[in-house]
Amino acid sequence: MAARLVTLKGVAEWAKVFPENRDHDGYEGAFREHDGACTIDLIMDDDNLNRVLSAGCARKPKPDPMGRGNKIRFERKFDTGQDWNSGPPVVVKDDGTPWSLQEDGLIGNGSTVQVSVTVFDTQRKICGTRLDKVVVLDHVQYNQPEAIGETPLPVQKPVAAPVKEDAILF
Repeated sequence: MAARLVTLKGVAEWAKVFPENRDHDGYEGAFREHDGACTIDLIMDDDNLNRVLSAGCARKPKPDPMGRGNKIRFERKFDTGQDWNSGPPVVVKDDGTPWSLQEDGLIGNGSTVQVSVTVFDTQRKICGTRLDKVVVLDHVQYNQPEAIGETPLPVQKPVAAPVKEDAILF
């Protein structure tokens, strides 16, 4: 079977699709030897999920806790030693113009995206899946965590319940 290009639509979570915010480590350091990887979790409806699974994608979907469908993480290793399957995926706006990280910002959770992935056979007789392109259809602004140096909210320490004098302690 040759490589299959599959286009999917869904809700993005944890989009790390730019060189600046790529995942440098991965699970148990899986991406370190490739200088990281660009990743995106895509929550899909049944039609999109069935399309990628029927193409041979071996990734195991997980149900979205919010009931929006099933989620699969797609990735693209940053440096494989081959220019045709390395580096960041192509990221564009819905009109086809390039996405600018500086002008448009990061892709926040809940953004609606269309992704193109390549499902391909490997020498180990399993199918690999590579993220190739992300089209941002409906952008949700990324909400950056509290900046370093800002005064955090006070942390309330739990108060221990008083111990009765006649209580039996084991």
